[in-house]
Amino acid sequence: MAIQSVLSLAPLRVSFLGGGTDISSFYNFHKGAVVSAAIDKYVYVHIKRHDPLFQERYRISYSETEHALERNHIKNDIVRACLEFLEMDEPLQISTSADLPANSGLGSSSSFAVALLLGLHAMKNENVSPVQIAEEACAVEVSLLSSPIGKQDQYAAAFGGLNYYEFHSDGRVKIEPLYINNFDAGLLFSRSVLVWTGQSRKADSILQDQASRSQFNELGLIEISKLAEEFKQVLLLPELDWKRLGHLIQQGWLIKKTFSSKIETPEVNSICAILDDLNCFGYKLLGAGGGGFVLALIEDPNTILGVSNFRAFQPRLNQTGARIISVN
Repeated sequence: MAIQSVLSLAPLRVSFLGGGTDISSFYNFHKGAVVSAAIDKYVYVHIKRHDPLFQERYRISYSETEHALERNHIKNDIVRACLEFLEMDEPLQISTSADLPANSGLGSSSSFAVALLLGLHAMKNENVSPVQIAEEACAVEVSLLSSPIGKQDQYAAAFGGLNYYEFHSDGRVKIEPLYINNFDAGLLFSRSVLVWTGQSRKADSILQDQASRSQFNELGLIEISKLAEEFKQVLLLPELDWKRLGHLIQQGWLIKKTFSSKIETPEVNSICAILDDLNCFGYKLLGAGGGGFVLALIEDPNTILGVSNFRAFQPRLNQTGARIISVN
């Protein structure tokens, strides 16, 4: 009996260090390195077979609702490209929602691609590995859609957990789970806070601006790759060195700010100034820049959570990655 509907989800992620070194223009020549963690905030995708009695062949619901007669008429790039990639051309209703705003530096577009591909495979009654889903999402976003993004977000969404990733010139991705003890893993997130800047932004224009300056940013990215490797080593010490972890995050942020004039905004600078007064171990803007969330590492998170004009929360670690919630 054919599967009629599937509900899937994929986690968002926090990138502690290494963003930008997972882009092919860098790792084709230098080893890329990223430390990131999937968090307990998700992108959800519901896929349902669409009855031929409906006037449209495809109904796609996200921030808007589309009605399309042909697959190539679908405006949502990721939906259209995923269907093309898997050669699916049957009537479908696809809807998505998320726990946090899109375009906020948490890898939501890649989480959407991963959850959608996983759900589409389930509709075809196919079991796929996290590696396959991650690579398919990379193929959709980077190859088919020519998005100027890297590979870390797709892997974080597919695998979950706290991981160290290496990106090599032949396209291989080495994944090293960071099995720090449960107490330290809980402590790492108990001292992590995400502060909302109030700004959503498309990453493409910022990443394209950085790409145009790639020859000037190369040395900075090499240094960020080294900082990510050092961050991993500090996490694996018998006891977490908070000042050193925060210093590494801060050094990465100082380098990242030089990559494009579009990364910082007045809102981001205002938040960073307050975080300086609160004596954080370190902080950084997540994602490409221009808005989204600021990650802060601090001994007492309540000093941040208690700031009246901050919209902030503490993330928790997701260990499972993308998964199917229900099949009917």
